[in-house]
Amino acid sequence: MPVLAAVAAAPLARPVLLGFLDNGLFHVGLEAITLRLGALMAAAMAIHTYADLVRSPDRAVLDAHPVAPRLLLRAIALRTALQRSYLPVVGAILLAPIVPVAGWLPWLGGVGVVLGAWLAALGVGFAVHLGAVWAGLSDGLAKLLDALRGDNPRMQAALIYAPGFALLVVALSVSFSAGGLARAVSGDPTGWPLMGVPLLVGGVGWALAGPLADRYYVRATALLTEVDGLVAGVSAAEEDRLVYLEWLSRGRPELLRQLRQGWRAQRSWAVGAWGLGLLGLLAAWSTEPGVAGRLLSVVGGCALLYALLPPRLSGGDPVWLDEALGVQVNKVDNARALVAFAYAQGVVLPALAAGLVRHGTAVLLPLAVVEIIAALLIFVSSKLARRMGERAAWIMGPVALVAWAGLTTAATPELAEWLSRGGG
Repeated sequence: MPVLAAVAAAPLARPVLLGFLDNGLFHVGLEAITLRLGALMAAAMAIHTYADLVRSPDRAVLDAHPVAPRLLLRAIALRTALQRSYLPVVGAILLAPIVPVAGWLPWLGGVGVVLGAWLAALGVGFAVHLGAVWAGLSDGLAKLLDALRGDNPRMQAALIYAPGFALLVVALSVSFSAGGLARAVSGDPTGWPLMGVPLLVGGVGWALAGPLADRYYVRATALLTEVDGLVAGVSAAEEDRLVYLEWLSRGRPELLRQLRQGWRAQRSWAVGAWGLGLLGLLAAWSTEPGVAGRLLSVVGGCALLYALLPPRLSGGDPVWLDEALGVQVNKVDNARALVAFAYAQGVVLPALAAGLVRHGTAVLLPLAVVEIIAALLIFVSSKLARRMGERAAWIMGPVALVAWAGLTTAATPELAEWLSRGGG
């Protein structure tokens, strides 16, 4: 489904992602887009390698038995690679409009940058996360982890920052690769060797991951158990009773249940919305022309992401729960939709506030378009989640991606000017 969604989205997103094909800045634009796609590959694989190696459900099964850590690492890496193989394919499809304009060589080079970033992140991700176990157990790094950990247990700090460190290492290697591609397609053959830097970094990471697995894969279980015990011990009963947006649920038990589930099991969606809202704030605060187009693309993309939340909420409810509680299923569906839409306001409100201060009422219409489309997709997602559970995300994800591509395509200078005038 992500590959099919990319096929549908590529021509729609071309004006935004590959606008450099029409303005004479080909080499600069090619370097920029491949660097960003490579960084996206690195970010995604940093999270996936962490989840598959450190927090995999397999640990609960395997921890009771002796394992050969290095062979197990290879099996985990193979599974991760197969399950996430669609990522570089999606990147190649999004770069496909380069071929009719510039030919096959720049496109193949761009695919090489994206694939190299994906492979590098695979090797570096496993090495860094195993190294994080060593760091969490190291007395020598105790002071550094104390400076970084905030309210978290010291041992957890290493695990928290490991994906970010993996992303940094891979992104730096991708910057060499993307720069080398730009030099190569501009006629400088010395750029081609630079494209191999991510592969070299990934190979070094994978070579380090094997010995680290021998020493720290099994020990990670004890570390995780201690971290989880410390986190559970510091959470007070008063904090457990606090629920984000609980005031919306007065007299509505179905909504209260979804709010509690969202805050306790899907808290990252609530907190992450305000982080994404910072992107919208920056887009709205800029004085460059085309604020309406930026809002449609940036805020729209972040808000449409919340069409994936209702399936996540439904996954936390056993099939029999609604029948046992005797609630009306339509009210549960509407409650899930309302929670997802309310969480999405963390994306929209910062952009609205900044836009009103900076541009006045010109921001109201594009943000209203974003809100309407987001509400529609979230409502449809909630209905699908009733019938398909978490699998509904495999439909809503591509639909949301195509809708976002439509918003970015609609963000032409003419439409942006029309929206800035309030549609008049």
